[in-house]
Amino acid sequence: MQGNNSTAVAFSENLVSELSIAARAIGVDDNVLAAALSDGETIAQVAARHGVNAHRVVVALVSDAVAEVAVDVRRGELTAGHIRWLVALATRRAEDQIISKFPPIGFRQPARALGH
Repeated sequence: MQGNNSTAVAFSENLVSELSIAARAIGVDDNVLAAALSDGETIAQVAARHGVNAHRVVVALVSDAVAEVAVDVRRGELTAGHIRWLVALATRRAEDQIISKFPPIGFRQPARALGH
């Protein structure tokens, strides 16, 4: 079962990282965004409440995804087609994230609570 725990931790760490990116784009503390998500709000709703266009959050999330592969791009390991696909996929994922509601436990409990 060790593999399941490490997968849950990695998943949780990615969510926390994306939560931080979204919070920065909105201009709020991570805990403020996490509490709002736990209370049933979406990222887009939190952004609107703070006077921020939700598209700004999408751009921040996509930019982070692209930055993660920047080394591969510089090495020439990714083609222009790969980059277009990555941006399209990251954009779709970010658009889904900002309108999705998250389970209440996702951000307030330690990563081990997500495992089995």
